[in-house]
Amino acid sequence: MDGFLVSYEFAEKYIRFSNPEYIQVYLYVSYKKEKDGKVHTIQQVATELDISCEHAAFVLDFWVSRGELRKTKTGYSFPEPEAKPAPQRNAKPEPVALRRQSRPSYTMAEIDTVATRNKAISGLFYQAETVLQKVLTQSDMEMLYSFVDWLGLPVEVITMLLSYGVKRGKTGRRYLETVAMDWAERGIDTFEAAEAHVMELEERDSTERKICSILGIFDRALTATEKKYIKQWAEMPGLSLDLVPVAYDRTVSRTGKLSWSYMNKILKSWAEEGLTTEKQVLESEEAYRGGPSKKAEPGPKPSRLNNYSDTNSVDYDVLEEQLLDLMLDDGMETR
Repeated sequence: MDGFLVSYEFAEKYIRFSNPEYIQVYLYVSYKKEKDGKVHTIQQVATELDISCEHAAFVLDFWVSRGELRKTKTGYSFPEPEAKPAPQRNAKPEPVALRRQSRPSYTMAEIDTVATRNKAISGLFYQAETVLQKVLTQSDMEMLYSFVDWLGLPVEVITMLLSYGVKRGKTGRRYLETVAMDWAERGIDTFEAAEAHVMELEERDSTERKICSILGIFDRALTATEKKYIKQWAEMPGLSLDLVPVAYDRTVSRTGKLSWSYMNKILKSWAEEGLTTEKQVLESEEAYRGGPSKKAEPGPKPSRLNNYSDTNSVDYDVLEEQLLDLMLDDGMETR
């Protein structure tokens, strides 16, 4: 059966992340090259695919910018085979993030042409102005269009991304581009996937705010290590976050400061014991000490037979701290 091949490298780089119309143009000119021995002109591509000459030229130039086509004096051609060696199937594929480090640039003429023909793009700009509550600049429009063309994100996903940024008070270009690339890497390419991801992010943000309030952290952002501990606690099986203030109190009373690692040891120990309330924690500690301490009964009046100091009396405050440390250390050794 006659046909033409699309390389694994091409599929890996473009099939998922490029505009479907661009893929259509590339496949069409590849088909014509294989059948007729030459690449069709801009006019022929525009006529056959029912698009404007200006748009056909724009898409063909896109493939030139990616090195998949070459521009010649008479039109376009494919690179020579030796210029693009066949990929090795067993070779480790280049990470997607590295392939997308360089965002393509667009002129306003190109963006206007696409927006005129594609109502989804013009609708994106309108929704963006509504969500961001500002008039879009040329740089804003170029960035948003790149999310569609470069990253392959649908318009509804981009709108969800902008709404999430506004809710967090972060609408700078660098932040939005970083989030957009992260979502593209994660394959968040439907409204349902974006909605679920935003709910997860908002739940994590809520947990961080709650713990910051407990720990009295109001005037600074959390460090990466602190975020790691909070994420670990939120995902720790059997751990109730209601015990965080209890663990904080134990930590400060025994170390004299906020120690994330010490708190982590305490919370892990309680989770492994299945303790979920402060009452259960207190009962467990009392059981470990041998039961609640009882108030001493009044003794006989001192006499020359009993008037002495008991040098073996127990300091229960010191003992409690020692027992807790032993419990934590034993828990760490058994894991």
